[in-house]
Formats: sequence, C-alpha cells, structure tokens
Amino acid sequence: MFQSSFGFRNVMGPSYSFVFFLLAMLVCGSLSDSEPDVTENSRQKRLFSLFNIVKFKNKGCTSVGSTNMGGTCLTSTECTSQGGASSGNCAAGFGVCCIFSLSGSCGSGQTVSQNCTYIRNSGFPSADTTASETCTYNFNRICDNLCQIRLDFDSLTSQASATGSCGTEADAITVSSPFSSSSNAFPPTVCGTLTGQHMYLETGTTGNAGTLSFAKGTGAGNRSYQIKVTYFTCDSLAKAPAGCTQYFTGIRGSFQSYNHAGGQLLQSMDYSNCFRQEEGYCQLQIRESLSTTPDAFLVSAPTTKAMTACADLSFITFSTPTLGAFCGGVLNSVNEHIIPGVLTSSPGSNFQVGLNTLAADLTDLIGFNLNYNQVPCA
Repeated sequence: MFQSSFGFRNVMGPSYSFVFFLLAMLVCGSLSDSEPDVTENSRQKRLFSLFNIVKFKNKGCTSVGSTNMGGTCLTSTECTSQGGASSGNCAAGFGVCCIFSLSGSCGSGQTVSQNCTYIRNSGFPSADTTASETCTYNFNRICDNLCQIRLDFDSLTSQASATGSCGTEADAITVSSPFSSSSNAFPPTVCGTLTGQHMYLETGTTGNAGTLSFAKGTGAGNRSYQIKVTYFTCDSLAKAPAGCTQYFTGIRGSFQSYNHAGGQLLQSMDYSNCFRQEEGYCQLQIRESLSTTPDAFLVSAPTTKAMTACADLSFITFSTPTLGAFCGGVLNSVNEHIIPGVLTSSPGSNFQVGLNTLAADLTDLIGFNLNYNQVPCA
C-alpha cells in the first residue's frame, strides 16, 4: 500500500492534516479487445477515484496511559518531524496524539515552539534536588495574532519560606512578557505547592511572547514540576479577560490562593481571580470551602473572626452592595463575626475576587480556599 502525508497547521484558524492512501490494487496488463476505448480525461478520473483523501482537524486529544496528558492530533510523520512523541491514536486511527515536552538541564534557556507543550524539571517525575540555579523557558510567538498564554501547574512542588517570601532561600517562579512582568505583580512571583492551579500572562502582539523562569533557592529540598503551556489568539473564545491571573468557567467551583495547599500565604500578591459570567446568571456568591485542613480562610489577624476594615492588612477584594474588602480569619460581611457567611456580589459588578498581600512577614497566615456559585437572574 502506498501512503504519503502532509499537514497544514495554523493556530489562527482551523488546522488540518491530510492523509492520501490507495483503496484498490493496481493490476498490471492491457485491456482486452472487447473493452471499450477510454479517453485520456476519463482515465485520469478513473485513476484518481482509486485514491481517497482523509482530512482531520489538528485539535486537542488525550494520550493513553495513566497520565492522560493533553496533546495535538497530527499524522505520525508530522509528530516526528516537529519533535513530538506519539501516545495513542486519534481521528479514527488516521492520526496520533502527539505530546510535546521540554526537559533537561538548566544550562541554557529552552524555547516553547508548539502549542500544548509540557515544561518539566530534569528527571521528572523524579524530584530535582539541585539548589541555586535558574531554569529559563522562552515562549515563541507562534502566530501574529497571539495575545495570551495559560500555564497549568499539573504538578508543581517547590520550596517556600515560612514567612511567605519567594526567592533567596526559597524558590521563585517568575513570568514576564512585553506586556506584563512579575515586577509589578502581574502575574505575581509564586512558589510552594501549586499543583492544580494555573496562571495567565498577556503576551502583547509583537516581540518575544514571554519567559518563565524557575529560580531555585539556596535552601536544600525537592523541586518537581510539569507545567502545560497553552497559547490563545486574540479572537479565541477561551481567552481570559485582560488583567486576570486566574480564570474560571462554569456556574460553580472552587479556587485557592497560590500555595494554599502548602499552608502558607505568599507575600506581595496583587492579582485577580476572574469568573466567566454564564448566560442567565447575574451575580456571584463566594463562601469558605468546607475543607478544614488547611484553614479555608486566614489572610490576616485576627485569626478567629471576620474583619472588614483591612487597611494595612492582607485582604481579598469582592464587590458587594456595602463592602469591597475582607480580611481576618473568617469570611463574613459582618465585622468581627466568628461564623463564616455567604457574600453576594453587587448587581452589575464584575465577577472577580482579588488578592492583595503585604510585602512583609506573613508567618502562620494560610490564605484561602473558597467556593463560588453563580446566581440566576431574577
């Protein structure tokens, strides 16, 4: 059987792979005298009818095995030529689920050149124990219409300090782009246990799309990470609103401050958690998660009651009809209340929850783990 393949990939619009294959055996020999004459034009049509063209979109797929990693559906030839590794089939068996990844030593910067690429520490899933070095990953601008990148921390464990600072003895995970940088806390520099969380960065529309650096602190310890990189064009319906560091969809769910799972609130946070307003829903409600370990809300003193006067404290922002800032050790709109409550956003306000923390010692402050629920329009 004769087979050849080629593909067209363009993140600005639908991309496809084409596979040409022969459907019938070509038999050598001449036509018998009893067969009718065939014109040149009809011969060409007859020959072409022996071939079929299979076209399939280069859309997302899921790899085989226990990891269930996301990949891109390509032909086997395309996957190999672009430096990927196939893991299972897609497109009814005409394509392979192609996984792209970057790993290795931190001796030189590496470049992400494919959508849906995984960034891993050297030796992943084994931990990296090397201290005092920086791994740098550059994001290639893979199309002219690129606006945003999402980083999913599929698995990320790093070193954080007991005071909530990132850097020096602790690790520091920093992203920057021509449009934004961690120097202005958008997105913020983070560290600690971040598995299951994510981060968006704005890329602007020209120049280098951005950089991720993993600076290992001087302290001894294990570092392990697998970070999924997803590109979004400016016209993508999946793109987050500008200025949102985390973005959530669906009428209900949960969200956490960075390193909440590690049990320590991080210093110098100044970012927004945004929620897509679903059709038919007009307000957003938030409340403490029922989880008790770690504490679901503890962002400042006092640790046993709610506070709504948050000057000179770490706090969350949420627009309600009467208040906009909340702190302390209990989430409630009633000042000094000791029982958690439900906060409902003002009609017409953005579906956002912000976090602002001090650039100071935050020892014993944990952060938050909150549930959200959208309220149907009346």
